[in-house]
Amino acid sequence: MQTTLLEQFYEENKANNTWRWVSDLISKHKQKDYSLMRKYVDGDHDILKQPEEKGKPNNRIVVNFARKIIDFGTAYIASNPIRYTANVEEDGIDEYTEKLQAVLVDNDEESLSYELIEDGSIDGEVFEYYYFDEDGQICMAEFKADECIAVYDTTVKAKLIAVIRYYTLTDVARNQKTMVVEVYDENEITYLRQEGSALVLDTSREVNPVAHKVTVLVKDQDGKLQQKPVVPWTHYVNRRRKHQQYRDDGLIEGMGDLADLKNLMDAINKAVTGKVNVQEYFKNPKVLFEDLDLDELLLYDEEANLITDTERKKQYLAKMWATSQILIGGKAVPITWDLQDTHEENTINRLIETLLDQSGTPHLRPDQVGSAPSGIALKIIFYHADIKAGLKMRQYGKGLRNRIRILTGMLNAKYKKQWDYQDIDVRFSKNMPVNLVEMVEIVTKLIGQLSHEERLALLPFVDDPGASREKLLIEQDEEAKRRMRMLDPDAMEYDDESPEDDLPDDHRESPEGDAA
Repeated sequence: MQTTLLEQFYEENKANNTWRWVSDLISKHKQKDYSLMRKYVDGDHDILKQPEEKGKPNNRIVVNFARKIIDFGTAYIASNPIRYTANVEEDGIDEYTEKLQAVLVDNDEESLSYELIEDGSIDGEVFEYYYFDEDGQICMAEFKADECIAVYDTTVKAKLIAVIRYYTLTDVARNQKTMVVEVYDENEITYLRQEGSALVLDTSREVNPVAHKVTVLVKDQDGKLQQKPVVPWTHYVNRRRKHQQYRDDGLIEGMGDLADLKNLMDAINKAVTGKVNVQEYFKNPKVLFEDLDLDELLLYDEEANLITDTERKKQYLAKMWATSQILIGGKAVPITWDLQDTHEENTINRLIETLLDQSGTPHLRPDQVGSAPSGIALKIIFYHADIKAGLKMRQYGKGLRNRIRILTGMLNAKYKKQWDYQDIDVRFSKNMPVNLVEMVEIVTKLIGQLSHEERLALLPFVDDPGASREKLLIEQDEEAKRRMRMLDPDAMEYDDESPEDDLPDDHRESPEGDAA
């Protein structure tokens, strides 16, 4: 697209109020069809459009593995809340974590993170926007991939230089639709509107562009902390398309978890539908009437109407013979069908195993797990799921760390602080079934080898090892005091007040000693 660095190209076009390149990117972005995989997740598969054949059953069976794959992949890494914990102990860290946690709670971070990972798994990418509302509160919002474009510089570092959001507004009075475009860079938000085939500045706004005032804290070459403006977005990429990673238009495209599985899902739907159709077609035995001249046969239906059509005579005779209500000349011979469907059944099972294997989704069956599988057995069953989860946690973890980076910068601006986002760790907790008895035995054997907090971190049901450790110490202290009161009630009377409180004033020590 350009031979110069894209960031320089962007600044030059912005200074000249030229937005043709934005129109080009939007036109290219509109060519992507994000609706297909979303429909598959919702159960709207191609098999539902299968044409009907006359005289044959037309079942349309949807085996919705798309929903199973997305639900499992998301729940495996995000159904347990993502933990944000401090990795240092210094003055002010408690206030920092408290303020950060308040922002996350106010924005329902647990649900938002789950939706981000789910939508990113379907579309291949997803966006999160950060802003101050009219009350000065810090807010986060998710935007889908079909309305946002991330523009990266074409250097090796691939720095995010802008995010383009575009959507359509409808003028009900004029019955006219207009595309509105918002361009976010490190300093400002530029609002554009469509005028013919071109994009121009939206002159209806009093200030355009407007500063977004979102910054982060960085260290300069001398190690001093400075505020630096930043693009107030996070671009989460599920999987990168490797052959498009270094394209010169600044775009980085993501792949969803279902992008390369559509043909397999269609094959499963067709195989299952075909088998059901065959079973329905042959579920009733046909009747062969021998030595019977249907043309000469006078036959009346239940309402005493003469049946003249030969095919209708066959159907009527078959029906009445099956109910033992009629037998006309010759003999009636039922024809049964021996459906040899072992091959079809094996094909369906092989397709399902291939689909689940490629998607990293465990196919749990009673013969696999038994009554109480060991931790090693569970790890083997979840091996492919762990590989996929590791890749997803690495990708989304990068985005979540950028989320903390931006939120920390906004907190610093709001409270006039200099908190460092690197003091916070982002930790996923995979939702894998574990043998708790075996796990507790392992943790117990590590006494003397690891700290108490490190051992607690190994247990999947402990969300915050540090808080759990503090709670345990408090409970132990209270239990010790309770036992002391039971052994010697008088010894604990002065825990909360000095024994001198009960002495007369003339017997108390003066603050200056005996001179009093």
